[in-house]
Amino acid sequence: MTPEFLTELREDDSRRVAATNGAVLLGVGLSLFHWSGLLLAGALAALPQRTVPRGIGAGFGVGVLAVVVFLGQLWLAGTLGPVLGMGQPVWLALALGLGLPTFGALVRGVF
Repeated sequence: MTPEFLTELREDDSRRVAATNGAVLLGVGLSLFHWSGLLLAGALAALPQRTVPRGIGAGFGVGVLAVVVFLGQLWLAGTLGPVLGMGQPVWLALALGLGLPTFGALVRGVF
């Protein structure tokens, strides 16, 4: 069921790394506008990976990057401390930031 272009992409290391980097940039950029971009980012980062566990790892890595970018934006705005002091809503946002890309990466198991 795997399309031919994905098989070729997974065999070429330089194209696979370029596709992964482009997918991460596109997905994280889209997540600035809507939360579903995190799902898409995880899926796009996972598809070029050679194995399913590596794909899920790539999705989790995208989630870590999204959380770091989110916390960095709060730090630059000088609101990191008060926001982290809000408690459960912030922990939910951070968990979604890690979980949505990882969930999206499960698409690697299909293709």
